[in-house]
Amino acid sequence: MGEKSIIDSLIRKGGVVIDAPGKTLPEVYRNVLKDQVFPEGLTSNSVYKELIQREKMMGTGVGNGVAIPHPRYPLIKTDEDQRIIVVYLKNPIAISSPDMRPVSTLFITLTSSSKNHLQVLSDLAFLIQKAPFREALEKHSNEEALLKTIHDILEKNKETN
Repeated sequence: MGEKSIIDSLIRKGGVVIDAPGKTLPEVYRNVLKDQVFPEGLTSNSVYKELIQREKMMGTGVGNGVAIPHPRYPLIKTDEDQRIIVVYLKNPIAISSPDMRPVSTLFITLTSSSKNHLQVLSDLAFLIQKAPFREALEKHSNEEALLKTIHDILEKNKETN
């Protein structure tokens, strides 16, 4: 991961939801998306349908209690409207995941291009490997604390490279 990541700005745009209710992913998506303000032409219902469709095709669990739900193709038209909605679940949900751990954190990823999407996935994969990031997720860190953890990891990575 480079010293500069778009993760910071995307999380700031999407926000952090703590203790999201729901016993299934569809319930969680409905509860979280209804409070989001999307760009013109995009509704919470259309995002919901795309996330459900993607999950049916292939699970988005990546391990360590994390899933990265995303639509099959970009729904966002401009870079400025891209976002990551970080969702800490009130109750972990068992979904398909490589390590079979229940998911307790979602990174709902909405990007404007395949290139940006792949960069976000790469950046998140890098961060998930880092113990301080996983610890921040387990603590359900608020937005500022989570972004500070990301910044600290990037700074440390920059120093070692």
